[in-house]
Amino acid sequence: MRVISGQYKGAKLISPRGEVRPTTDMVKGSLFSMLQSRGLITGSVCLDVFCGSGSLGIEALSRGASSCVFVDLDTKNVNANLDKLHAASRVVQSDFRRALRILKDVKFDLVFCDPPYKTDYAEDVYKLLIKYGMLGANGIAVLEHAHDRPLKTIPSRNIIDSRVFGVSAFDLVRGESEGDICGNV
Repeated sequence: MRVISGQYKGAKLISPRGEVRPTTDMVKGSLFSMLQSRGLITGSVCLDVFCGSGSLGIEALSRGASSCVFVDLDTKNVNANLDKLHAASRVVQSDFRRALRILKDVKFDLVFCDPPYKTDYAEDVYKLLIKYGMLGANGIAVLEHAHDRPLKTIPSRNIIDSRVFGVSAFDLVRGESEGDICGNV
């Protein structure tokens, strides 16, 4: 796994071992082309939840994001990658619910969420982002999930783009008020 474009282009990233599914370079390239074409990266304040190696947040930083906060239970790989690149960023080692409570006063322009596919954590993260008002005025959450597990509780009017890459699906979702989201976290 490597950084595709920008300041850190070509840098090889350390990725977690075991039952993980790092976002491939092809998928990451397609995702970032979508984001850049919408003007969503340059100068953005980002959050990378379930960051693993930090690949998505680091790609955003490499392409001009102003900052990124990385969240995961195991932060060994993201810390190693950030150290290797000399990229100063905040890393929160915690489960996503606690981390979002800690960060609830921060407004993010771009949120990456790549949880384990056999969970509904992408929707849970989105609900908490809305509950805490963490998406900026034009904030977008990029929710990755298994293509055969569509997002159920997010109103379709909030989904501005969807793409499927093999077993992976990405939904770009804009913020709305808490009353528009179904279910509790």
